[in-house]
Amino acid sequence: MANEIKSKIILHWNCRGLVELPEVIRLHGSHIKEIYLKWNKLTTLPPWIMELFNVTNLYMYGNLIKQLPAELGRMKQLTVLDLSANKLEQIPCCIGNLRNLKCLFLNDNFIEKLPVELSQLSNLQILSVSGNQIVALPEWTGSLPKLKELYADNNRLKELPNRLTLAPELTMISVCSNRLTYLPLNGFLSSPFIGFDANEYLNYVSYPLLFQFLSQLRTTALDNRSCLAFGCFKTHYDTNVLSTNIKLYIEMKGLYENDTDVIIELPRQLLKIHEFHKNVTCSLWELALRKIYTERYKHTLDVFTSPLSVTILYSPLPKDTKLDFMLSTMNCTLYNLLTNGPVSVCVNSHCQQPIFTEAWIIIGISHHVKSMITIALCCSKSCASAFATHSSTFNKLHWYPIN
Repeated sequence: MANEIKSKIILHWNCRGLVELPEVIRLHGSHIKEIYLKWNKLTTLPPWIMELFNVTNLYMYGNLIKQLPAELGRMKQLTVLDLSANKLEQIPCCIGNLRNLKCLFLNDNFIEKLPVELSQLSNLQILSVSGNQIVALPEWTGSLPKLKELYADNNRLKELPNRLTLAPELTMISVCSNRLTYLPLNGFLSSPFIGFDANEYLNYVSYPLLFQFLSQLRTTALDNRSCLAFGCFKTHYDTNVLSTNIKLYIEMKGLYENDTDVIIELPRQLLKIHEFHKNVTCSLWELALRKIYTERYKHTLDVFTSPLSVTILYSPLPKDTKLDFMLSTMNCTLYNLLTNGPVSVCVNSHCQQPIFTEAWIIIGISHHVKSMITIALCCSKSCASAFATHSSTFNKLHWYPIN
């Protein structure tokens, strides 16, 4: 074994029945760069693992690991770490110290949440947490500056972080086989591919997101809504889930033979909604959020139907100042809303106001996808009326809140 270590820079020690990492690698393996320990019987790693200061790739797929030593966090040269198919219930906070990490694989464990320390992984490009028991992805996943691929299939997700819509480098999001009832309503800045098959309670999409999907598919129309995601857009709703989110009853009025009335759930950020013809005054809370946001960021959304495209711009303004609020409960909420970004930008192309907690809503069937419920958000009655009047791609539906 010592001779093998001395003669190689990549150790393939898969399927060797190892119950612990042999100390011979500590004595002779300071030059090793990659270690493959897949399908062994390891329950942990020794504290001296940090002495292997040249190892950049560490693969421990398919072991029996329940805990990891804090010393793992001192292997700051690591760029790839694979802990998939183990017995982890918690992710050790020490992984947040691996600032050079580019790929982190945590699939098929028993993880329920991601620790905030992972938000420090500023070079992370791939985060894969499929096959766990995660109920919610934290908002900071959308602030990882180099994140390109996010995999969270086969979890218990009910929603996606709104801040993901602002992620600058995302090319892939996969959240199949979860419990999503809605996707973010805003368009995604980086226009990633989103795989969301087998979310049976997801039964509508937003106007901007639908057009992003269609532009990715390079088509202006679909005869079958299942082409967007298999196993979604059904008419039933999870009545066993208690939620404070606003729910709407949508009257389909027999527009299509196989469709019945539908209940949809709106994102939790929306606290108040109005029909497009309702002339009511917007709350000071909402107006304040819009004012502060537009003083710091340029965020626009343009949806074009001919040719089909979605253009989004998001960037701090040159005069941007640090958000500085007292840490009262209300101001923490204000800070989080501004940091996570608006729930949507007004779909009236002549407006571009951000929308945070209050909106005028138009719900309809898009001509581009047969029987697909689509929701458009506007910042005021005038914008909603203009959109409803001039949008020729919408069959408007009647709706009313049920809670």
